[in-house]
Amino acid sequence: MKLITPSTVRSLVQLKEMSVEECETLIEIVENEGDTTRCTEIIFNNLKKLFFRKLESLTCFCSWNYSFNFPSLEELTIVECPNMKTFSQEILDTPKLTKAICRWKNGRNWEKKNIDIESGLNTNIQQAYKKQKQVDSNLKELKLTLSGRDVKSIWQGEFQENFGKVKTLQLIKDEYANIPLQILNKFNSLEKLILKVSSYEEIFSFEEDKEYTGAHTKLKILEFWGLFNLKCISKQGSRFNSIFQSLHSLEVNHCHNLMTLLPSSTSFENLTTLMVSYCNGMQNLMSSSTAKSLVRLEDLSIKGCEMMIEVLAKEGDTEKGEIVFEKLKKLYLYSLESLTCFYYGNKYDNLKFPCLESLKVTECSKMKTFSRGGLSMPRLKYLNSRYCLESDIDRTIQQLQNDCSELWKRFPGSRV
Repeated sequence: MKLITPSTVRSLVQLKEMSVEECETLIEIVENEGDTTRCTEIIFNNLKKLFFRKLESLTCFCSWNYSFNFPSLEELTIVECPNMKTFSQEILDTPKLTKAICRWKNGRNWEKKNIDIESGLNTNIQQAYKKQKQVDSNLKELKLTLSGRDVKSIWQGEFQENFGKVKTLQLIKDEYANIPLQILNKFNSLEKLILKVSSYEEIFSFEEDKEYTGAHTKLKILEFWGLFNLKCISKQGSRFNSIFQSLHSLEVNHCHNLMTLLPSSTSFENLTTLMVSYCNGMQNLMSSSTAKSLVRLEDLSIKGCEMMIEVLAKEGDTEKGEIVFEKLKKLYLYSLESLTCFYYGNKYDNLKFPCLESLKVTECSKMKTFSRGGLSMPRLKYLNSRYCLESDIDRTIQQLQNDCSELWKRFPGSRV
């Protein structure tokens, strides 16, 4: 994601301060527009202060063939932008800049670099970037943020640091189609893996000419953010059972090419939290057979998946079956405009939630029933904030969605 185009900059003639904070998938500020082979000057005439904070995907101000002139810029502050390697590619003119600071977290401590204006912004930002990537072998817990090129360098042995202490790894802007499974052998204490704004079509893969050295069984948390090309977690699901079996939490956001999330060939028997948001190509979350493997799932949240028709898809024979979410306590369905039901199946199927205490169904205007077959939720007392008996779930769902529809007609843009 980018913020503005060069033509937009030209219209911001009175802009004096720019502050950009906590944009998870923002890669650069100024995006390409027009002919990239010709160097064009972009001028921010009146900009005096420029402030960036917690932009974890930001790699630069602009990566394209533009020169930048900031005739009035006096202050530049860069805070917690761990992937920012450079400011811009071409000429950068900042004649009035007197204060430039780069700050980042190293473990629990803050580090600060006062940028030497005379030696150049790009040089200083590159130095700060390299310093952030240094791994202290004495640290027992470290969050490390890398780009795709860094991953390849580590895999090929170009880095000599001890990555065995790293517990949290964040990969951003990786241009490769997948992560070679062998990279996990370098991070043998890894517990949390975060993947952002990358080109992965599948997450893990084996290199055919490389020997697989063993399963990585410590990974507990897996998060995807803005993986727009992702089609599946793995095409060879059974080979990765030892990885996925150890997962406790899976969070997936803005992965629009993902048609279904959990492959039926893979077991997620230790998964307790599953959160899916804004995956617009997904028509169902998983198969009914996969649901049966989620024996420890406690929290399920699905939000803003506009193509999702049902949460569970029927798989296999049409005989009477039973699906039990043994530990599920919270189920949240929000803004699923195509959702018709949680599970259609057949009228002989039984869907059981023996521990479900909290059920919320909001802005699911096409949802008229929860399940076609038998439904058991013995501990459920409230649906959203309404008192609801088990026998009244379908009627209450219909009433809630009707209320939402009426409210939207009266007050367009309102939310319940």
